[in-house]
Amino acid sequence: MNEVFNIIEKRRSVRKYQDKPVEKEKIIKIIEAARLAPSASNGQPWRFIVVSDKYLIFKMVREALGIINQWAVSAPLIIVGCSVRKNIITHYLGEVISGIKYHILDMGIALEHLVLEAEELELSTCWIGWFNERKIKRILNIPSLWRVISLITVGYKDQDFMPRPQRRYPIEKILIIK
Repeated sequence: MNEVFNIIEKRRSVRKYQDKPVEKEKIIKIIEAARLAPSASNGQPWRFIVVSDKYLIFKMVREALGIINQWAVSAPLIIVGCSVRKNIITHYLGEVISGIKYHILDMGIALEHLVLEAEELELSTCWIGWFNERKIKRILNIPSLWRVISLITVGYKDQDFMPRPQRRYPIEKILIIK
């Protein structure tokens, strides 16, 4: 197996972190990995806000993440993945023609690059999908034209945290070759 596949296979969502800051060099590397992602018409709609301030993390978790995501308060970082829809052809006309919101698809690709690079750097992550966008934007003073697509916690996994075993469908259930 190759290194990329090993990283993909090893990665798990982690919901409990050590009280240890993430080094600035590692933050830059994971954002750099996201920056290198492909995007529709090379629109690069992404913007990333790295939140390491404990008070802001607490405020985000308490006010905007809901009861199900209270564990996120232990994360030393929350990366807010935002999209700026600026390419008229790709992000508006393309959506009308195909029905696909390319800026969201582009963000998914970029954020997965970020997550895989974090795993390579021995950092753990977890995607957070349930959040109140309006409250996140207010807390972080995010421009009104930006969309908050996802939040990702980043940090060093707590040694006591045991992720659930990965359950995936067998390849035969998801693959059709014609």
